[in-house]
Amino acid sequence: MDHLNKNIVTKNTSEPKVYNTNFAEAFYFFAFLSLVVFTFSTLSNILTPIAIAILIWFLINALANQIKKLPFMNSNFGEFISIPLSLIIIVVSMLQIGSFIASSIVELSSTIAQLDDKFYSTIEKLSTMTGFDFSDKFEKLFEQFSIASLINKVIAAFSSIVSNIMQILLYVLFLLLDQRFFNAKINALFPNYENRSKAKEVLSSVSKSIRMYISITTIISLSTGFLTYLLCEALSLQGAVLWGFLAFILNFIPTIGSIIAVIIPTLFSLVQFSELSDVLIVLVSLVVIQFTIGNIIYPRLMGNRLNISQFIVILSLVVWGAMWGTVGMFLSVPMMVILMIILSQFENTKGMAIIISGDGKIYSNNSI
Repeated sequence: MDHLNKNIVTKNTSEPKVYNTNFAEAFYFFAFLSLVVFTFSTLSNILTPIAIAILIWFLINALANQIKKLPFMNSNFGEFISIPLSLIIIVVSMLQIGSFIASSIVELSSTIAQLDDKFYSTIEKLSTMTGFDFSDKFEKLFEQFSIASLINKVIAAFSSIVSNIMQILLYVLFLLLDQRFFNAKINALFPNYENRSKAKEVLSSVSKSIRMYISITTIISLSTGFLTYLLCEALSLQGAVLWGFLAFILNFIPTIGSIIAVIIPTLFSLVQFSELSDVLIVLVSLVVIQFTIGNIIYPRLMGNRLNISQFIVILSLVVWGAMWGTVGMFLSVPMMVILMIILSQFENTKGMAIIISGDGKIYSNNSI
């Protein structure tokens, strides 16, 4: 009987310890998460150029891999020329696009100032045509924000990226110089063969997933931007180069980016065109381009290879956007890909990787 009572006491006294341990783990986890979010938000001016540089670095490597596959590229020559050639192509493209954007912004500066007044007059015209007063409905909305100021903020976000272009390119250059030593660093960090193989496997999976995402998204974005440019040029809409560039860049932001890429040129068409029918043609044509490429072509090319929940995509878009602004929105999907692959490698965090995934299927290799 004494032995039984001893067991009962032992069992009862052990439960609070387990509870306290779980509570402590949860507390430290959320404290660490809060510290990370605070650090990322506070150091956004320092970290965003580095993040953009890493994105461009992945893009250069993705382009280099495609160059190596060309028929006239043998193994030695392809390895030697692919990275420098990719770097030159991307840098020249960025500088050329930057000059076009600068000239387009100067050209449209006066148009931006007229945007709010033109929108008010359009609302009044709609009210007259339909017999329903829209002005009161939109007046409260305009008390919160101005269309011109909103567009200026979007353009300012891209202008800040262009202003840091030399710093970003410097980061990219040093990443390219250092990447030849990555394998030696992995070998030094993981002396154990099994751990070293596992680390290389995880890094390889992350690299392939990000390169695949960037390659397909870049091709799709280029197609969207080029078609937007052709459409705006054909309809004689001012700033066709800028609208094509915005469509290209904003296509990297899931869902919201496509909506903004349609709204901004349409609002500018309100200022330029006197007939609402011309504005509707611009709106419908841009919607058709975005819908066809974004909802038909892109899913077929990408398939389920990223396998991320759409809710998580939108949630990460909001979180990274709050921390890093526009740049955070661009990086939200690559960040979630990296996070899901890394979490899937450890038994304690595999459940979180399943939550992030789209259908519950995660990276299939043996977990650590």
